[in-house]
Amino acid sequence: MKILHLAEYASGGVATYLRNTIQYQLNSEDIDELILFNTKDRSEEFTFKSNKFKNIVYTYKRGITGVLRILKLRKIIDGYNPDVIHIHSTFAGLIRITYFLKKPEYKVVYCSHGWSFIQQNKTQVKKYIYSLTERILAIKTDLIVNISQNEQRLAKQYKLPVKKMKTIYNSIPDNRKELSSNNLESVVERKGNVRSLLFIGRFDKAKGLEFLINNLDFKSNSIVLSVIGESILNDSDSDLKKPNVNYLGWIDNGKLDSYIMQSDAVIIPSLWEGFGLVALEAMRKKKAVIASNAGGLPEIVEDGKNGLIFELGSKESLQKAIDRFNKLTLSELAVMGENGYQKYRNKYNFNLLNQKLLDEYMVLEEKNNG
Repeated sequence: MKILHLAEYASGGVATYLRNTIQYQLNSEDIDELILFNTKDRSEEFTFKSNKFKNIVYTYKRGITGVLRILKLRKIIDGYNPDVIHIHSTFAGLIRITYFLKKPEYKVVYCSHGWSFIQQNKTQVKKYIYSLTERILAIKTDLIVNISQNEQRLAKQYKLPVKKMKTIYNSIPDNRKELSSNNLESVVERKGNVRSLLFIGRFDKAKGLEFLINNLDFKSNSIVLSVIGESILNDSDSDLKKPNVNYLGWIDNGKLDSYIMQSDAVIIPSLWEGFGLVALEAMRKKKAVIASNAGGLPEIVEDGKNGLIFELGSKESLQKAIDRFNKLTLSELAVMGENGYQKYRNKYNFNLLNQKLLDEYMVLEEKNNG
């Protein structure tokens, strides 16, 4: 079976999803060839030790010209003659417009990685336009993958076709080595009872970093925040200088674990979120997670069990969560971390979820051949 993945800006959570999913699929005997299309700029690098993999990068900038560029990819994609195309994110999903003009000979899988019509910064008119667009494009889609139950529920609420949708959680493999080569301790100065929080992600508005820094006094709360990431969409102030906040830039994906291990907890202040792979990254390393109740995060983080939940966009609720965090003993945090690890292993099993996706591909291929 030949699979083609089409992405737009492949960075952050989408890049992690692609990297892990593609590696699993390359290891499968059912996959003969796998092609990844992603933008040249604002995408992470994808390298795999497999002669079954091919990476095609294309020039692109989000906007009208960018949409036209994606539509023009149709001819190139058809030339690879895939059995299944798996499209990632809203803008890449616009290639389905071309399927109204010419029916594809392959099956079409689409994952929004967070529905655009639920984003908090969109007006009701824009949300209606986005939802209408998704409903129309769903006509030319064989399978819609939702990455959380919340995404599935909202898709039903906005009248996307239930019969075409499946919930397949995101996940990450439990096989990464514990690295200790980097020097986070030299970046974060621990004095007395100061605790360390870690933020990983884009600096864009959706991820809530600007909200977090503007609404929490880290110094008075005896907390040091380390920030890993950078701006992708340039819709948020990525240069917020505050006491006890250290910007580390992008860290190599293979070294994230060692930073997570040296933190007391990972914080995810998202204003909207389809899933939240960073939460699984923390849970895999047995760290508590402090998260907003955006999107699928409350499905992953259970308040008081494997972390703390606060109301998205609420300064008061955030402060209460931080107060609770500071009152927890190290042993209580360790219990939360262990609870999170067990949940990650049981509910978000990487092999089972990725095999479920492959099984869906094969069902579609059989229908195509039948």
